[in-house]
Amino acid sequence: MNHKLMFGSLLAVAAALLVLGCAGGGATTPFNADTAQHPANWTDTHYTAYLDNPASCVPCHGSPTDTTAAGGTSGVSCFGCHHPYGPNHPAGWSDYTQHGLGGAMMAANSAPFSNQGMASCTVCHGTDYKTGVGYTESCYTCHTTAPHPPAPWGVGSANMTVPRHDQTDVSNASACIACHAAGSAINTTLGTNPVTPAGPTTPPGCYNATMCHGSVDNSPS
Repeated sequence: MNHKLMFGSLLAVAAALLVLGCAGGGATTPFNADTAQHPANWTDTHYTAYLDNPASCVPCHGSPTDTTAAGGTSGVSCFGCHHPYGPNHPAGWSDYTQHGLGGAMMAANSAPFSNQGMASCTVCHGTDYKTGVGYTESCYTCHTTAPHPPAPWGVGSANMTVPRHDQTDVSNASACIACHAAGSAINTTLGTNPVTPAGPTTPPGCYNATMCHGSVDNSPS
């Protein structure tokens, strides 16, 4: 028996299995079988393949949520670059003083992992903030009663390091209107409907009677 031939065949089979495992995402997961590597710019673009098929990353890179099960067949863990709090989120991101300030307090930005504006949250957490992509945590795991941090969210505060609703960037109004549209149950309960609500085709805004406020005086009209 030609042992060299057998050994070479086994290596070829192993390499093929490795490639199949790492290329599980199909065309969106390019992988060079000769170099056993992704393209040179893969670190800049790989999030698109992850969002398309999160499970395709697992065979080669292991769990994206459990640090003890990370690494996969390649031995290259997602956590080598990504913090356990999530893709590109800094340490302590789960604290509302961090992700609250990076969400509603900043201008909307839909770029994946920009950590800026409510639109950036929907990329992974879903437009309803519940049905996220792949292994993404539902926002409602922590936000069990409302998507806002504890008081003084609604009454303002002199502490500018704490998220507060009067400092919300107006570009996030499209996220706020999901719950605060004029006539919604939450506004009826709070008694903050504008006296004369804007028409249904009016783009959402903070002070145009589409939600709580009817003018720039920062009070319900």
